[in-house]
Amino acid sequence: MKKILFVLIFFSSYTAFNFAQSNKDCLLCHDDPGFKAKIKGKTVSLHLNQKVFSSSVHGTLDCIDCHTKYDADDLPHTKDYKRVDCGECHSDVQKLYVECLHGKAKAKGDPLAPLCQDCHGNHNILPVKDHNSAVAPMKIPFLCGKCHREGSPVQLQREIPQDRILENY
Repeated sequence: MKKILFVLIFFSSYTAFNFAQSNKDCLLCHDDPGFKAKIKGKTVSLHLNQKVFSSSVHGTLDCIDCHTKYDADDLPHTKDYKRVDCGECHSDVQKLYVECLHGKAKAKGDPLAPLCQDCHGNHNILPVKDHNSAVAPMKIPFLCGKCHREGSPVQLQREIPQDRILENY
C-alpha cells in the first residue's frame, strides 16, 4: 500500500510539475500585450512576443531554462522577482563582465551599472553578426550612447574622463 501511495504521489506531482512549467502555460498570461506588473516600484511589461522570441538565439529554449527561480504554482510570481542569471549558461562571458568596469560598478551596488539584458536584450537577442543585433559592431556607438550620451544619468552622475573612454571600453 505504501508503495502504491508513493507512486501515485510521485506521478501526480511529476505531471503537475511538467504541466505547470511548459511555455504554453507561461504564455497563458505572458502572451497578453497588456500584461504588466509593478516590480520594485516600476510598472513593466510582462508580455512576451512569441514571434520575436522564437527568432532570437534563445528561441528554442523553454522559459524555465532561463527563468529558473520561479515556482510555477506560486502565482502571481512577481512577489519575489528574480532577474535571469545569464552566467548560469554563459559562465565564460560572466567572468569577463565581473572583471570589466560595468561588472565592478554593479558589484559596488551602482544602480546605473548595466546588466547583460541592458545591452544584449532579453527575449530578442540576435547573434552579434546579425546587422539587426543590438551589439552588432556598427551599432556599438549607439548602444553605448544610450547610457553615456550627453545629459544622460551616467554622464551627469559619474566622472568618466573623455581621454580614457576607449581605454575603459
